[in-house]
Amino acid sequence: MELLAVDLFFAVNLAVLLYDLLPNPLKIWHLCIYFLIWASISSMHGEWVHFLWFYWVIYWGVRYIYRPRQGLLYYLFVLSTVNFFMKANYGILSLGFVVSLLIYVYLSKQKKGHCFLYQVAILLALLMAGAHFLHTDLVNYFISSLHIISGYNESQAIYPDNRLRLVLLSYGMYLLQIATTLLYFYTLATSANKPKNKPYAALFSLVWLLIISFVLLKYAFTRADSGHLTVYIKQSSILLVLIIVSAKEDWIRKIFFVYLLLNSSFYLVFYVPVFGKMSVNYTTMFTQKVYILTHYFQSALTETYPVPRATIPARIRQKIGNQTTDRIPNEISEIYFNGLNYNPRPVIQSYQAYNWYLDTKNREKYLSKTAPDWIIYSYESIDGKYPLADETQTLLAILQRYRMADQTDGRLFLKKTDDIRPLHLVKKETIRLRMGEQLHFSGADSLLHVVYTKIHYSLYGKILNFLFQPPQLTMSIGAENNSTVTYRAVPVLLEKGMVVNARVDHLADAKEFLETLQVRQKRVTALAFHEKIRWKPGFDPDIEVTMHSYRLK
Repeated sequence: MELLAVDLFFAVNLAVLLYDLLPNPLKIWHLCIYFLIWASISSMHGEWVHFLWFYWVIYWGVRYIYRPRQGLLYYLFVLSTVNFFMKANYGILSLGFVVSLLIYVYLSKQKKGHCFLYQVAILLALLMAGAHFLHTDLVNYFISSLHIISGYNESQAIYPDNRLRLVLLSYGMYLLQIATTLLYFYTLATSANKPKNKPYAALFSLVWLLIISFVLLKYAFTRADSGHLTVYIKQSSILLVLIIVSAKEDWIRKIFFVYLLLNSSFYLVFYVPVFGKMSVNYTTMFTQKVYILTHYFQSALTETYPVPRATIPARIRQKIGNQTTDRIPNEISEIYFNGLNYNPRPVIQSYQAYNWYLDTKNREKYLSKTAPDWIIYSYESIDGKYPLADETQTLLAILQRYRMADQTDGRLFLKKTDDIRPLHLVKKETIRLRMGEQLHFSGADSLLHVVYTKIHYSLYGKILNFLFQPPQLTMSIGAENNSTVTYRAVPVLLEKGMVVNARVDHLADAKEFLETLQVRQKRVTALAFHEKIRWKPGFDPDIEVTMHSYRLK
């Protein structure tokens, strides 16, 4: 019933937004018919849903500036709280927007100081109530979310090869929005007779439009795959609609209407040839929607759900029983499919443990009293990265506390032990090398070797990383069998360590490594880093590598 309530709340918000956007002569019964037709033929899922939750905060916040109503403000508090717990990146941005809105209202003398503090207190109370209801540590959730947002840019980048035209078009549209905002600011600063109707409301709206559009640009072109590249041109369009329906200045509305036409034209002329046209059979779509909705409401109202088919052999499920389980690296749905008791680490997917803070949070969990009894382990990563380097600090905790208990095709099952093996640092050595230079390792021993690598961006690399994407970095790992394998490397991941006892290429290697700390014929002999240069180097050529050698008792 909780999920049904959330979905109904979403549908009501969407209907109210459509009603406000559509022409004034529209009647309620018109809206009902329109909404039913729209819901029957449209498809809304994934990022669109999260963005709409966020968009409602921005939309009604801008509308509040022009039509202040106390109820609408408190409704914004509720929406921003829901945003915060539903998707942290949009949620933190929506909270920033609401707080800036309160500051704007206070500075424009629409409210007194004690009203401002009272409203901030209500927003905090809603956040604490939400954290209590969802069993969430509010402070740690906020801090961890900031770390995840910070690490996303470096770790999730996919490079838009042969699609630079789309990049230029989208960044060109963004520059037009910047130019319009600067023009309006110049008009306000130099005009002797300022507009009478809230002259700074439009400036507030335009500045936030630039902030959100930049976030969408980064989201679209940081991870520039087919699922993300169209995000900016689609989602920025409804941001343009917000200015068109809200701004009181006629020339701003007209300019942004032209921008909306440009956005639509660019999509049809340049994006469609790249991604192709989508053929739609509305009869089939309508039939499918009726089937889905019927089963959805039956399940939601009766709270009976189909039992998923188990993917783990019965003998292993019997071993696990009601004991707690975590999943590495990310296929969390397998816990549900097999009816297991989920006990997640703080960062629930390996590829999101972007930095030292996040990785050590997971390590602390695995070394704590609340550690999961079992780990279902697969050896894989995303975007060509080295799987053994995704969660190095967590891996150290696994080596200290977990042992091999069983395996199936593609999975290892690790069981928690009663004792934690001590990890003692016995040697520390710092080595400096240049980009492209090989770092050689000596013969095998009984120690566990972890290298912590610091690679710094050049000024050009910092600008590129902030405005577009990080520079491209790879690492080549040589083994004693005379083979070398190249992986994508990420500076923020390298800083939190990488085990270099052996090169682990697949699950069989991972099993041998977890049991012995070695892999036959694959002892690491050399390591080198290389940059794929775009116009000019994005990294400082000097690299600092610190190797820690541990004794695992």
